[in-house]
Amino acid sequence: MARFRSFFRIFPVVALAAALLALIASGAAAETGEAPAPKPPTVPHAIVGYKMSPTVNDCLTCHGPATAAKAGTKAASDAHFVHRDGARLDKLLATRVYCNQCHLPAPDAKPLAATGDHP
Repeated sequence: MARFRSFFRIFPVVALAAALLALIASGAAAETGEAPAPKPPTVPHAIVGYKMSPTVNDCLTCHGPATAAKAGTKAASDAHFVHRDGARLDKLLATRVYCNQCHLPAPDAKPLAATGDHP
């Protein structure tokens, strides 16, 4: 129990330190003329009810490498399939399975039209 109490005493300090480091890093990037890291694109449609797990990913129905051209959508980039050692995998990297970790629906996202080709 004492460990938890000590953690919560220092947690605000750790959070403040992390925020300050992020602020300093962003200021340093601005001073050196470095461009900020690009933000992941937003999803232009609603994703309510989409399944995302290590075994099922409804996003790949339209955005998978093999299906994007047929669906007329943008394919998930190679960064979602290439391991840090350079090996290309046939499935999503374990760290990229949950698309909504990075890609959020646009504020005005509407459901896709019912064509039967999507989840």
